Amino acid sequence: MRDGGNARSGLLCRLGEPARSVWAKHDHDTDGWLPLWRHMEDSAAVAGLLWDRWLPVGVRKLIAEALAQGEPDARALAVWLAGVHDIGKATPAFACQVDQLADAMRDQGLEMRSRRALGPDRRIAPHGLAGQVLLGEWLEERHGWASARTGQFTVAVGGHHGVPPEHGQIKALYEHEELLRTPGVSSGVWRAVQTELLDACAERFDVVERLSEWRRVRLPQPVQVLLTALVIVSDWIASNPDLFPYGASRTDQERLTSAWQGRALLAHTTNNEQGFTFRTHDQCWHPTDHEGVTLIHRPDRNAPTATPAPRNGPPPGWSRASKRRRFGRG
Repeated sequence: MRDGGNARSGLLCRLGEPARSVWAKHDHDTDGWLPLWRHMEDSAAVAGLLWDRWLPVGVRKLIAEALAQGEPDARALAVWLAGVHDIGKATPAFACQVDQLADAMRDQGLEMRSRRALGPDRRIAPHGLAGQVLLGEWLEERHGWASARTGQFTVAVGGHHGVPPEHGQIKALYEHEELLRTPGVSSGVWRAVQTELLDACAERFDVVERLSEWRRVRLPQPVQVLLTALVIVSDWIASNPDLFPYGASRTDQERLTSAWQGRALLAHTTNNEQGFTFRTHDQCWHPTDHEGVTLIHRPDRNAPTATPAPRNGPPPGWSRASKRRRFGRG
């Protein structure tokens, strides 16, 4: 089994061995893996860069208006939520899925039943929902938040795969606490690791002092949606192993810089016959219009580079028949 990454990290130095053993990503083909602390760092770093270089000014302003210290508060909140979004992976329900990684956690006192033994009950605790519950508990127990105030923040964790949990799902998980922490002696170890990871994130992402102020905040629903969206995009980018490789011994900044300068391929909706198209960055694959259908073409590396002929008339993305109907020529 390849090492999951041992680069120096602001989170790593705050964690003991049990917390370091918690895994977040695993590649079945290569057996490579990524520890949870590493994915937390990567996701938070991406969120910070997206805030600084990508998020529209109007969006930043809308979030900032909900917080006492304005944009510094808003940026810190976005980075912190991205950092903690996968805390639900520090649970038996998630960690049991890869035997060798689960065994490494068991060696650190984090006992858990096998995936087969837990059976279909695992579906009650998807890691987003588990994370929302764990973060809410931590805010109440460690920072004195009222339970009624936690959901407006924790929903970004619970909904980071697109759909926020419903009340019934949260209630059902509370009735199966063994999915969050294995009962018995190991329960205390699980709780300590979950708390240690969240404490470390609060320190690392500079929100410890802010949390006492945020517990009195009321986040408007549009702000909750925008923060959740930013967490989703940050996680999507940080989960790409081509950008953030498993087992790479790099510093946090080296990983982020390398990823930001890397390759990207994006599919998005647009006004053409097909209804969508592609954009690429530093890719050998390029969108090609073929009779109104946009295809991704990988050119022959040995073929000479041809200068594209100038285009006259309607833009690409339309078949000849559609061009005649829509533009009067084709």
